[in-house]
Amino acid sequence: MKAILRTSLPILLLAAAATTAGVAKADPNNPTDSDKAAARPFAIEGLRLVQAGNCREAIEQLEKAEALVHAPTTAVPLAQCDIQLGKIIAGTELLNRVLNETLAPNAPPSFADAKKQARGILDAATPRIAKLRIHVETPAGVPPNADVTVDGQPVPRVLLDNDRPTDPGPHHIQARQAGVGSAEAEVSLAEGQTTQVSLRLAGGGGGVVTAAAGTPDPYGQGVVTTTATTPAAAATDAGASWMAFEFGLRLAFGLPLGSASGGNGNDLNHFVSNMFIPLWLDAGVRVASNWYFGASFTYGLTSLSNQIFQGQCSQPGFGCSSNDTRLGVNAAYHVLPDGHYDPWFGAGFGYEWVSFTETLDAAHSASGSAVTQSSGADGWEYFNLQAGLDFRLLNGALGIGPFLTLTFDQYNHASSPTPGSTTGATTGSSITDQALHEWLLMGVKGDYDLKF
Repeated sequence: MKAILRTSLPILLLAAAATTAGVAKADPNNPTDSDKAAARPFAIEGLRLVQAGNCREAIEQLEKAEALVHAPTTAVPLAQCDIQLGKIIAGTELLNRVLNETLAPNAPPSFADAKKQARGILDAATPRIAKLRIHVETPAGVPPNADVTVDGQPVPRVLLDNDRPTDPGPHHIQARQAGVGSAEAEVSLAEGQTTQVSLRLAGGGGGVVTAAAGTPDPYGQGVVTTTATTPAAAATDAGASWMAFEFGLRLAFGLPLGSASGGNGNDLNHFVSNMFIPLWLDAGVRVASNWYFGASFTYGLTSLSNQIFQGQCSQPGFGCSSNDTRLGVNAAYHVLPDGHYDPWFGAGFGYEWVSFTETLDAAHSASGSAVTQSSGADGWEYFNLQAGLDFRLLNGALGIGPFLTLTFDQYNHASSPTPGSTTGATTGSSITDQALHEWLLMGVKGDYDLKF
């Protein structure tokens, strides 16, 4: 009964407001024919949006339909969308309402099918609900009588020092007591996580947030421990306990800077004018949500300058190509890992190989056979600097956004065509007059976190 009242409360408030304004009150459990006719377009559009994968807009339509006519066939998709968008408690309460209600003998079969579907969704979603235990400490001799809110919503005092079911994600906790002061905390809960936050009212208007000892997680994630002891505006970081495998894919464009080797005329842009990177793979781990450590592989296609190969690339029968390959490791710090917009900064190092290939077809070759000649250079990428902005989706698991990288490299070895070879064989040598060069890389990065 309490679950039904909580789910119905917004509808009852809207109905009361409508009555005050002189509009007839809608009863979703006993709808009139007019209510059914009015609800049908909302339900149809909401279900269409659900099938299209657009839960954000579907919720608005389905809530309107439910406010006019309650039906399992609209309530269950509405609950599914609530759960998908992180409002797990609202979704599971609506599912409980559907499961606890008795269907009329003449109810359509689709209502019974929806109830069966509700059970499976509820069983899968319930373990994802986090639990937040809030403890408020007052100065010696002062009876605790604080008003506590989570995200602005009052917390009944009976729930203090008890597990409060809470949606996963970031939350703002505040405690106030007249004459004692206030304390605040920011906490980010993982799915199924149980965390305790202690707010100490120090008196005189100040407050302190202290970490509590770890509490066993009933959903198999071990012991969760918060970590900070900070002034009032600071908080425990519940997100610090999780780790994830992170896989990334980037698309980038690069501009060459600096010298391929020492000496006049050896600027890197005399050999290549730009680079397109269709394949940039990242793989590593996210630690405590803020830190990433991993490895990367890039394969880029470079556009050759007209000066390379004595300008022969534009002559009939000649073909020229070039590519740049890199392997490296890097680390990054995410400033707002729990926010929708997450700026990040990183650094790394690696190794670079650039290769050039020139071909001459048989029709234009003096020997009557096709000729291939290869050359290249390789060396250390001493370090790189990276920055970007991720837009977090799928409850923060997916990040997409722009990035910028500046590399600092030096070619140490070179290869040139082996004299007399027509098959692309090369001979290596050390570069004695080495020089720094840079690549300015810019593009779009996507990453996905798989928590463990």
